[in-house]
Amino acid sequence: MAEAKDTRPDMKKILVFFVRFIVVSLVLYTAWMFAEKFYALGVAYGAKPFVALTGNSLDVDRALLVTEEISLNPIVYVSLSLVLAVKGVAWKARLKPALIGVAVLTAANIITVFFMFLSAFTKSEQLWAGTEFLNLTVNFFLPILLWVILMPKGDLMPVNPSSD
Repeated sequence: MAEAKDTRPDMKKILVFFVRFIVVSLVLYTAWMFAEKFYALGVAYGAKPFVALTGNSLDVDRALLVTEEISLNPIVYVSLSLVLAVKGVAWKARLKPALIGVAVLTAANIITVFFMFLSAFTKSEQLWAGTEFLNLTVNFFLPILLWVILMPKGDLMPVNPSSD
């Protein structure tokens, strides 16, 4: 009788992956502290034309207060994109999904800021509640979803042996 192979992921590989993820995240977060202001301005100015379509104007200074609270998800994605934490995948294969993910998150942040201001202008509690849900989704779920969909996984986890 053939001996069954252990199909559990190697715990050492998982630990190394998470250590690399934490180190990459800390380095990227430190860099983000300098770049965040520019990103927040980009999101605020990106939402401005959408707010103008409603006949209102967006106060960029107020938008910056909102944007700074929601603008961490691109750095979460880039570090979670585990673009840097995953080994065994060429940089070219990591770069395109990283750029697409950041673009999607930026667009989602612009839409969130637009809906935040729209709910304030209309004084709609329902729109505000929906915007809060959107904000939570964009900040916590979307970066993980984008990584799962876009990123090559490389040598993240060992492949389970086939049953043949």
